[in-house]
Amino acid sequence: MAVVGLLVGLALVLVAVGRKAPGSGVQQLGRGTTREVLERQEALEAEDVRQLVAVRNARRRARGEPEETLDEVEMRVMADISEQRRRREAYLAERDLDQLLEATNARRRSKGLPERTRDGVRREFGAGPAQRS
Repeated sequence: MAVVGLLVGLALVLVAVGRKAPGSGVQQLGRGTTREVLERQEALEAEDVRQLVAVRNARRRARGEPEETLDEVEMRVMADISEQRRRREAYLAERDLDQLLEATNARRRSKGLPERTRDGVRREFGAGPAQRS
């Protein structure tokens, strides 16, 4: 019983101290709101990118190459991401075709029918994403 009273008393003291302390708990811990934290992170990341472009341009100048703007770097990154996405889609399409062919050919073998080939499927249904460019 004394332990419960002690815990209740401790809780009341903490609540009283919390009400009398200036600012919020987040401010007491030295942290901002979620929005402030995200804005600070975005600003730091933007500064990092600016510094990286500046260092890269210094090396390009030393080699006698033209400098790149931040927009040019962003466009190159977007093109690289687009190419990666295209290659991934082509790979997944090929893998899906292989899995479908394996299942189809297993059924065809069990029925005594000839197996289908990848080229035969492409001729029948048209070129897949891997062959389009």
